[in-house]
Amino acid sequence: MRVRLGDVRDWPFIYDLGKLGISHSISPWRKQPMKETLKYRESMLRGFWTWIQQSGSIVFIAESSIEEGKPSLEIGKSQAVGYLVLQTSSREELTGVLQGWIVDLAVLSEWRGKGVGRELLKAAEDHCRKQEISYLGLTVSSHNVRALHLYEQFGFAEERKLMVKRLD
Repeated sequence: MRVRLGDVRDWPFIYDLGKLGISHSISPWRKQPMKETLKYRESMLRGFWTWIQQSGSIVFIAESSIEEGKPSLEIGKSQAVGYLVLQTSSREELTGVLQGWIVDLAVLSEWRGKGVGRELLKAAEDHCRKQEISYLGLTVSSHNVRALHLYEQFGFAEERKLMVKRLD
């Protein structure tokens, strides 16, 4: 597996995986039908590449080589298996300190638990270090235990809590 910088040719992969991964991020507190959530997510994703370019954000793409047993024309090619979008011009809201911010991270379901997320996080950290950015932040749904575990193993620590109350 390798991680490379993404470009506009990766947009169809990011768009499709961005829709698939949303179900893992939705809080159980949010009682909205999945159909409505997907409709909203699609509308956000439609402008996402433009936002990435305008904000100066960086996309990392994790790729894996196509395995043996495939037609010979495919051997040696790579397939995208995950992505991470990193904004490097973010400011922490209380202190104003410059920080990197992981805007979105998604991995194909069949590749979860195989080190893809770790490699993408490492690429983001390495990039921030090269830019002399001392902090890297992200948000994650508290019920997404698998992602929480990955981030904690990677050294992320809880700094604040986002709290929600359902009003009936």
